[in-house]
Amino acid sequence: MSKKIIKVVLKENIQKLGKNNDLVKVSAGYARNFLIPNKMAIIATHSILKQQKFYAAIKEEKLKVAKEDAKKIQKLLEEIQKFSITKKTGDGQNIFGSVTEKEIAQIIKDATNIDIEKQNIFLPEIKTVGIYNIEIKLFNQVSANIQLKVLPESN
Repeated sequence: MSKKIIKVVLKENIQKLGKNNDLVKVSAGYARNFLIPNKMAIIATHSILKQQKFYAAIKEEKLKVAKEDAKKIQKLLEEIQKFSITKKTGDGQNIFGSVTEKEIAQIIKDATNIDIEKQNIFLPEIKTVGIYNIEIKLFNQVSANIQLKVLPESN
């Protein structure tokens, strides 16, 4: 007796099987006894597959628009290129504390009115006055490099 294989569309991420909205082949028993009753998948009918393609096209368009927006932001940030921040300094060139991703995000927002999430900002440890290169990830494979000038605060 051979196993009957059917196609199902996953409704959630399932480890070792696939991600949400993936079309996968599974045994009929697994689909009928586990996936479908637990609302983890639905049988892939012609209309479901058509709907799948429609949603994939919408998702692709959204990704394309998001990438174009990221490239515009990248161009804007690289045109400006240099941002500066003033920090309190102690003896010599050392600053009190360090410069954080949150501060960088706020500087960029003040200068360009663009919100950048702090987890997308990659900066070296900044403990002294000087110029630092900072990478900002805007989208998958789209990043901008800016320079941050840390200046001593004048009393």
